[in-house]
Amino acid sequence: MNYIRRSLLVIGVVSCLIGLLLITSPTLATVVELTGTVRALPFVLIGLVALILGARYALTGVPSHATETVQERATDYPSPADRPPYARPGTRFTRQLAEITWTDRREEKPESRLALRSEIHEIAITVLSQTDNWTRAECETRLNDGSWTDDPQAAAFFTDDVVPSLSIRHHLRSLRTTEPPFARRARHAIAELASRYNGTDASPALFESTRGDPIPIVTTRRYWAPYEPETTRVSRSERTQWVTAAALIAGGLGIVTLQPSLLLLALLGITVAGYARVATPPSRAVEVTRTLSTSEPDPGQHIDVTVSVRNSSETTITDLRVIDGVPAGLTVSEGSPRFTTALRPGTEATFTYSVRAVSGSHEFDPLLCITRDVTGVHKRETLVDGGSSAVTCLPTETPELKRQRRPQTIVHPGQTPSTVEGSGIEFHSVRDYRPGDPRSRINWKRTAKTGELTTIDFQESRLATVMVVIDARADAYLTPLDSDRPIVRQSLSAARYLTAQLVSERVPVGLAALSPRSCWLPPNTGASHRIRVQNVLATDPAFSWDRPEADVEASVAVKEFCQRMRYDTQILFVSPLCDDGAKCVAQRFDAYGNAVTVISPDPTAASTPDCALGYASLTRRFRLGDLRSADIPVLDWHPKQPFEEVFNREP
Repeated sequence: MNYIRRSLLVIGVVSCLIGLLLITSPTLATVVELTGTVRALPFVLIGLVALILGARYALTGVPSHATETVQERATDYPSPADRPPYARPGTRFTRQLAEITWTDRREEKPESRLALRSEIHEIAITVLSQTDNWTRAECETRLNDGSWTDDPQAAAFFTDDVVPSLSIRHHLRSLRTTEPPFARRARHAIAELASRYNGTDASPALFESTRGDPIPIVTTRRYWAPYEPETTRVSRSERTQWVTAAALIAGGLGIVTLQPSLLLLALLGITVAGYARVATPPSRAVEVTRTLSTSEPDPGQHIDVTVSVRNSSETTITDLRVIDGVPAGLTVSEGSPRFTTALRPGTEATFTYSVRAVSGSHEFDPLLCITRDVTGVHKRETLVDGGSSAVTCLPTETPELKRQRRPQTIVHPGQTPSTVEGSGIEFHSVRDYRPGDPRSRINWKRTAKTGELTTIDFQESRLATVMVVIDARADAYLTPLDSDRPIVRQSLSAARYLTAQLVSERVPVGLAALSPRSCWLPPNTGASHRIRVQNVLATDPAFSWDRPEADVEASVAVKEFCQRMRYDTQILFVSPLCDDGAKCVAQRFDAYGNAVTVISPDPTAASTPDCALGYASLTRRFRLGDLRSADIPVLDWHPKQPFEEVFNREP
């Protein structure tokens, strides 16, 4: 407690004691007789103090017990009716643009501007050399003089300094916009390069969906911070701040002007503020039960969710708000998972809504119950478990492939010659005899001629083994511009199709996830293995609809995969290739000696991309080109095209 608050407390206590003494013994007031100005002075001082305190409360806020309770959260409540928005391709470019500010003009070496200029410069060299067949020297010359484009903004990005001089028009524009000219020119340069390289007109603007705004909270579990071990928390709002300030100001004016109406108004405000001070947090005794119409629906089937809320306390809950923990993959098709009511002791309320099932395993989060007192000052948030509510939705069976697969993508079983020496039928080598070698493999002709025992080794015929590795890192959870599904779901569709066809051809196939949530299914064959693979793709946490929070070290993961696989295992790496980490994974598989093929669903495909999406498309196509230059086959897949058609098209 500071000095001012301690002094006010002492003055208040002394004033109350004097007031009580005068009430009990009125004759004491006759001892000292005050007249005129001296009699009115205490009232004026008290009124002025009340006015000063009222102004202080209004300007700086009410001193509260914020140190003892959790302050009201600034974030919005969960909105589980919608699927959580995932990051869009090109967010890296938007973050780079956000780092360009007006204040970094004062820096001697603005690192953000220099890094962005260098990166776009290399992109421009690559694009112009491939589209216009210019040499690097010609590209440098045209970039420096601005003759490579007709867009003056794009040309100025390379011809002007990273900290361009500002004209009067630029100074006036800075008053109504926060974007510096350098960032605007970068947008135009990327849009021009993307339009030239991809053959589609990219807009230099930034669409709302690619601005990289903070992702709103959708599920109740994400709303509740993971570091909070408690399932309930109490906070106090400062909504009575203005009531207290108004009561003090009205009381001060009433004392100074001797107006009873102002004093009555102040008494009302003080009563409300006083109740808010002494009121206790609302009860947490709320029981919730959740019931599902089915727990094993078919894809697209509607599931009815019924939630019953009961007040098990002995007091009335005047304000109860319930938000159900709808899983991230499910979307609400009818009704609302939010509910507001008031409950007397022992009473119960029920609400119902419907969700649409999609492939995967979905576990409902706990419900978020928010209770407030009558004034709405005290708030209690509680996570309530509604019981075990898991939904498992398995996809429909993948039809078998009717035509042969391309040999360069996946070698048919038995077509890959094994380098393992053993008891095959094709000659491999001759070596010294070892005890235990079969007599049938001894080279008796050479023994008769030289007297030395030698053994003939043949090349064993071994069935090719395939491992499907799915990129399920956090960076792979991107959403195309016109979709609300992460591109990982497209990767799972491709893996489901590939594994089904391989098993149907009796090729041993396994499954793994490049993710912090480990998933490993050893290669095998047979109908039971096919069902096992399909179930893993649908229900394993590594392929959840929730984006993983942690990251994975790609080099360590690849090394671990290769240690667990046979050295001649063929790898199908399914990844959107939206960052250099995915490209390095494919290159590392190839460096370990495994035959690797990359299948890449394209999250950057859009009819009218903006500059951020154009940047993502450019860098992704460069990665595809680097892999193809390293003789790693890459299958580029537009998500709107059926995978069967893409996989079976002629090279």
